[in-house]
Amino acid sequence: MSAVLSSVLPFLAILVLLVVVHELGHFITAKLAGIRVLEFGIGYPPRLFAFRRGETEYSVNILPLGGFVRLLGEEDPTDPRSLAAQPARTRLVVMGAGSFMNFVLAVVLFSVALMIPREMPVGRALISQVVPDSPAAKAGLQPGDVLLEIDGREIESVADASYNIRLHLGETVDVVVRRTDALSGEAVEKTVQVRPRWAPPPYEYVVQAGEDVEQVSRVTGFAPAAVRQAADIDSELRLGKRLTIDDGVELQEYVVKEGDTVESVARTLRVSENEVAKAAGLPDQNALASGTTLRLAQGPTGIVIASQYPFTEARSLGPLTAMQRGLRQTFDSLKMARNQVISWFKGGSGAMGGAPVSGPIGIAQATGEVVREAGWKSLMDLAALLSINLAVLNILPLPMLDGGRMAFVLIEIARRGRRIAPAKEALVHFVGMVALLILVVVLSYFDVARIVRGDSLFR
Repeated sequence: MSAVLSSVLPFLAILVLLVVVHELGHFITAKLAGIRVLEFGIGYPPRLFAFRRGETEYSVNILPLGGFVRLLGEEDPTDPRSLAAQPARTRLVVMGAGSFMNFVLAVVLFSVALMIPREMPVGRALISQVVPDSPAAKAGLQPGDVLLEIDGREIESVADASYNIRLHLGETVDVVVRRTDALSGEAVEKTVQVRPRWAPPPYEYVVQAGEDVEQVSRVTGFAPAAVRQAADIDSELRLGKRLTIDDGVELQEYVVKEGDTVESVARTLRVSENEVAKAAGLPDQNALASGTTLRLAQGPTGIVIASQYPFTEARSLGPLTAMQRGLRQTFDSLKMARNQVISWFKGGSGAMGGAPVSGPIGIAQATGEVVREAGWKSLMDLAALLSINLAVLNILPLPMLDGGRMAFVLIEIARRGRRIAPAKEALVHFVGMVALLILVVVLSYFDVARIVRGDSLFR
């Protein structure tokens, strides 16, 4: 029941909102153009109930998977009020209006989310390590520098720093830092130019005799978890496993929950990570073999960032500022998506950190994880991102989707009004629908397999 409340219901609510708003774009522009709208439906048949107002039937259907608009003559131009009988420009506007509405919805959702008070991480981003020969090292950044601005935007937290670096992959940006002058001891501001890389190579470190995970972490600036991952030390706790740990005072019992790690359980029980690992039957979490070459994943700029004075505070914005920031976030999200694709082709992990491609089941799982980890307020951010994804996907020239139908209109324009035969266009869209359904089935298989293994979409 908890999975239904935290995952399925929020996902369905978001899906219905996104698709209904999308279809509303087609509905409004079709009405304005004088095209006859036969039906506006919420959900998919079988039908629960319907009513007619004017020439349009409005229906509510059983399957809560979105909505639809049924227009007269989408491929048959014989009726003057059919979609197919309209000028090419009108058809392009009607077909593209759905994606436009999803962009507008994303701006609104981001803006409303920014107006709702929520706890935000605050604390200047401190550079704890600069990888040799990296863009940061070549620009003159040093350990101890505090990041103040990136490309003119104020940096108030580690999350801000990471976000704005990934936003500018492949671009040369101005980075403003605050640094303590070695001679005078006074804090001075310095501006340098840094170019974040699309596909940064790993930073290699050879373990010296007697060094363990903690020592390598201090020397390199990388977190112990990153060092363990590079050393391929098994730290995975099996979901549901019962751990019995003797902390020297009493026996503690703990059942592993979803998302638990050796580090998090050690913090919860206030014992060492090795004690947790021993109870779970895992190897020593701190031991490293001398001479081992660790390949540590470095970021686009080659800096390791820590929070200078980490804390959180409740923040919200006024309506006007929130709308401006919401619009900026929408365009930032589009740029992030573009960076993701380019980074894949260049061999990097992507602007989003290499998040896996997922289907409807995976998105439902992600919705539940967002609710559990960040609370219900963060659902607006997730819905905004999904709305942008829906807009972009639908505008692509793929068969069956709006962009695919628009592509046929553009071909018609290029052919000076000569249309592709409706039967041939319908065949192309049918093939596209079959391919899309096959893709959904394949992605759903991997989504289910991941859930069965107890893995998270984000880890």
